Amino acid sequence: MAQQMAPAWPTQQRPAYTDSILTITDSSCADPYVLWDKGTYYMTFTCGGHIEIWSADSLFEFEKKCKKNVIWRPPPDQPYSADLWAPELHSIHGRWYVYFAADDPKHGNKSHRMYVLAGPPADEDPLEPSKWNFFGRMGGLPEDQWAIDGTVITLSGSMLFVYSGWPFGTNADESRQEIYIIEMTSATECTGRPIRISTPDLQFEFSGTSGINEGPQFLCSPDGRWMGIVYSCAGSWTHEYKMNVLYYTGGHPLDPHSWCKSNTPLLKAARDDSPPYGPGHGNFVLVNGPGGPEVWGVFHATDAKTGWEGRKARLMRVGWGHGGPFMGSGECGRCCGEVEHFIQGCPGGVCGGQGHCGGTGGAGGTFLPPGQSGGHHGGSGNATEDLKREVKNLVKGGKGLISKFLK
Repeated sequence: MAQQMAPAWPTQQRPAYTDSILTITDSSCADPYVLWDKGTYYMTFTCGGHIEIWSADSLFEFEKKCKKNVIWRPPPDQPYSADLWAPELHSIHGRWYVYFAADDPKHGNKSHRMYVLAGPPADEDPLEPSKWNFFGRMGGLPEDQWAIDGTVITLSGSMLFVYSGWPFGTNADESRQEIYIIEMTSATECTGRPIRISTPDLQFEFSGTSGINEGPQFLCSPDGRWMGIVYSCAGSWTHEYKMNVLYYTGGHPLDPHSWCKSNTPLLKAARDDSPPYGPGHGNFVLVNGPGGPEVWGVFHATDAKTGWEGRKARLMRVGWGHGGPFMGSGECGRCCGEVEHFIQGCPGGVCGGQGHCGGTGGAGGTFLPPGQSGGHHGGSGNATEDLKREVKNLVKGGKGLISKFLK
């Protein structure tokens, strides 16, 4: 599933890391998910009532350049007719698929479940609506469990489905979302019982009494030596929304002890209260950047404290240190729409860039050892002496989403 990276930049020395953020859409595009295939970038995002794909040959000025295609609308009065959330386009075993959450308009949010669209062969254009069909529920997931934000990863030789769900037995209480993982036998079927690998137990994962873990996405270093899952936490309806890391420490991915939670967010809004706000729920692409491979995060964030309104798609570099990934100093850097400022650093001023700048990385926190809880609204966990010891047995694998960047 991995993709080779095409040459994209003139040969030059790798520029110093910058925490500048590039805005790639002027419209609200909550929960952006980007995939590269055969020279084209495809982006899906939450539209609510239908599935739409935007496509262009570059992520720079993406919305200005892209084609916009609605590939599917649900029929009315079905269990999957309303509140279509966080669709993701995947190419798996030679065919296109879209995974999305939807609910029954008669029952509302409590009826959210994961569904699948089956598309054309992967060597064909995925933008033709007539080639898409509703497959049905994602097979093998518990019938009675609330589930959203499903994604597909490949790790330790297994294809896995990772999603956000309510605790088992919860049918109406919206105050807690957890991260679950389950093995897949095909692109549309899972097997076994989902395993919980994260539950909100740190203060920054809460907004009021709501503890939220959602939007899981695979993240891998360019050299494949570090792997993990980034998830979003706190309330997406608040400016407190942020991203955190689950470190994969080796072993079987379905063993909860193979995952350790960072006690410091990967990325949140700046402490000086400057925009953008609520960075979260996106994915990560491997790009052929200046001087070599880089990983860039795609996520949504707002220009004001507007909650769900104005969640524009953004780009920000991911850096790598001894403790794993970092994004700036754990806070949003200065944000604008100028490509050169994203590459070299945003000075603000005429470009309209907002926010602080200068985060050079290295802010990633220590992680909680396997099985250790952070404690509700508190607890920082114990530091590890050396992450390399924890990851030395990592399987040389990767997720299907390893992308190119520019044409």
